This record gives sequence, structure tokens and C-alpha cells, in this order.
Amino acid sequence: MNLNSLINNAVSSIKGNETKKKGIAGKLAELKKEKNLSEFNSSELLEDSFAFEVFPAELNHKIAGTDSGFVGKRMHSIDIILIKTVSAIFSYKKNKLEKAEYFPSPTDFPLPFISSNTLENDEFECNKSLMRLKEEISCSKKVIKEFKPDYCLIDGSIIPQYADKARKESQLHSDYSSLIKLFESLYQTAEENSCNLIATVEDSRGSRFRSILQKEILEKNHLMSGSSLDSFFDSSLLDYLLAKNQRSFCFNYSSSIKEHPILNDFNEKWASRIKAFYLKPSLLDRPLRIEFLHNGKELTPYANEIASVILSLSSLHKEYAYPSVLIEADLRARLKPNEIEILFNKIQDKLGRDNAFMALRRNSRPF
Repeated sequence: MNLNSLINNAVSSIKGNETKKKGIAGKLAELKKEKNLSEFNSSELLEDSFAFEVFPAELNHKIAGTDSGFVGKRMHSIDIILIKTVSAIFSYKKNKLEKAEYFPSPTDFPLPFISSNTLENDEFECNKSLMRLKEEISCSKKVIKEFKPDYCLIDGSIIPQYADKARKESQLHSDYSSLIKLFESLYQTAEENSCNLIATVEDSRGSRFRSILQKEILEKNHLMSGSSLDSFFDSSLLDYLLAKNQRSFCFNYSSSIKEHPILNDFNEKWASRIKAFYLKPSLLDRPLRIEFLHNGKELTPYANEIASVILSLSSLHKEYAYPSVLIEADLRARLKPNEIEILFNKIQDKLGRDNAFMALRRNSRPF
């Protein structure tokens, strides 16, 4: 197959898939008219309606958002990782930003980490992620304690992801276990300081919502017989189903805590309180996945409160709907690849031609 044929086939496949998705979504749109999802008699359907109208909140809050940037470099005998974590803290009054603070200072040099452990390639990537998460969660804890925000936003999921879980035989496994404890400590800190802990996932490839829809509504009630939602991610499905300023019903992070590879490592006290929903802040951008720690309030009003705040924060650009405080944290924490090269060159200058610090063969070809 030549290049032109490959491109044409790809375009044709994408168009075909989108046409199919629109057709299925059109049929599913009838579900939005259901007045009471409790009629489906499923413990997976936590609210009565399929979708909820969301109205922008008037911002009179202090809102923190934490993100990090990191770069890593592998050498023959050591690994170097640079991590820069920044929390932006925005104070609002009547929707106006009155004060912006940062912790730590965005002008601080990134934290350098040097590891002489003999890590496999997959472990190196896992190690970078574990270190980054540790710094982000630690920073969020300090911000909650010192600045007392009403809301603390995390960029990414509210729990570690499967790729962050080191193999049991790996020397990183104890680091992963410590990270779980750190996440639980963050939850406790947020609760003790009456801070609403929220995570927003920028490019979610989740399928939990789709799975609930397929198994708990379509299959159990013999609706749309023969139709499968397997070609959808949650965000692409809900892009068709949700209108601007609507959110989906809430759902548990997992149907089974004990069977989930990450939640099973958490204390059930916290694992059972992690909920999620999708919010569509803009007509021209995909829905955001919102994860939060349910604080015991009545679920629907609390989810609407969270959605309203996120909606107000995410309405700055019609083609990029994401909370402004997290955009700011990302810009302040972003690192360029050449920043680690500066550190590497300085170390190499002091070592001279010491073979213990040789670059990897693939990075030192003379041609």
C-alpha cells in the first residue's frame, strides 16, 4: 500500500467511524429524556437523571491548582530527573481575580533527582511518574495547609494510574506503596481543612461511563439490541450526548474496589468515596472528566456545585475548555528538554572523561 492509499484509507475509516458514532449517539439521545434513572434499578446509576444543566458559579473563592513539569535523562550508570512543581492560588471576588499567588516560587530551579539504581526501561518511566506525583501531592498538601483554599484542583486523576504501579518484584514497589499513603494523607488534609479536592483529566481515554451505559441500561433492558458502544471512549460518546453546560450523572470510580488494581491498594474509607462525572463547558471542545472526593453531602447538589465552579474556571476559550488555575500552574511548571542538558553538561565537565558517566551508546554515535 502506497502512502496516498494509506492516507485515503485512514480518512475513510475515521469518517466511517464518526458517522457510526453519530448514529448510535442519536439513538442514545432518547435516554436524556428519561426522568428517573432509578427505574433501571442499578446500583451503578448514582443519580436520577442522565444529564444535568449546569450554571456558572459566581466565583468568590480561593482556588488552588497544582501541576508539574519533568524531564529525565538516562546515562550509562545513573539516571537524572528534573521536576518542577507549582501551585497557582487564585483569589476571586464577584468573578474577578483579585490576587494570584504561587507556591513554591515559579522562579525556583527545578528539583534534581539522581538515581544510581539499576532500573529497567519501564521502571525508569515508572520512577519518573512516581517522583512527579510525589512532588505534586506533597505540594498540594502544603498549599491546603498554608493557603486554606476552598477548592484544590489536581491536573490528572485523583489516584495513581496503572502505569504508575511498580511490579511487586521491582525495587520501586515500596515507593509506590509510599505514594498511596501520601494520596490518602492528601485526602485527610483536604477533609480536615474543609477543602474540596477535585481532579480534572484533560484528555481522558476512560471507558467507565460507556461500560455503565452498555451493561446497566442497554443490555439489561434490551434497548438498542445488537448495538455496541465499544468503539467509543467516554469523552467521544458524551461529546455527542451532552450539550454545552451540561454534566453527566455521577458514577463510582470502579464497580469493584477489590478488583481494581489501584483502588484495591487504598483504604476502603477513601476508595469508596471517589466519584466522577463528565462536564461539557464548551460547544467546541470535548467534555472534561471530573473526579472528586465525595464529602458526605447530598450527591447531586454537591456535584452541581463542583461542576458550576469548574465551568466558570473553564470558559475562557471556546476551543480549549480547561480550568484557568491549572493552565497557569502548567505554564509556570513547564520544563524544556534543554534544561536537563545544562545540568548534564555541568556534571560532565567536572567528571572529564570519567567512564562511569558515559552516555548511552545510542546517544553518542560519531555519525
